[in-house]
Amino acid sequence: MGKELEILLLTHGDWGKYIIDAGKMIVGNVDRVSQISLNPADTFEEFYEKVENKVSEMKEGSLIITDIFGGTTTNVAAKLSLSYKINIISGLNAPLLFEALLNIDSINEDSVLDSIVEEGRDSCKNILKELRKMTK
Repeated sequence: MGKELEILLLTHGDWGKYIIDAGKMIVGNVDRVSQISLNPADTFEEFYEKVENKVSEMKEGSLIITDIFGGTTTNVAAKLSLSYKINIISGLNAPLLFEALLNIDSINEDSVLDSIVEEGRDSCKNILKELRKMTK
């Protein structure tokens, strides 16, 4: 059997470690998810090298999820996409990751990537406003 698709989280600090732990509690199997933390002492080049070492081992079509659009994590992923066939989503949140995990074998399809992004977007709610809608 060949390599399987993977998910790589790129986050500022150790947030990626903690959201993977949450994934274990909610989704179960997170064996195909890994993370690389961007630390304050890392230069762009150092972080790029760490991420490239991992991406070079990943199956084509695998997914990188970054925390902040326009941040170093996303910029490194975008630069790597010039040399590697990878997918990238920015805006990591728990429901987005869980949706990606539930669809991990199809994360190289545009429609699945779109549904993952939509799940992440739809999970952000103004709770009091939502509650007010329910009581009307």
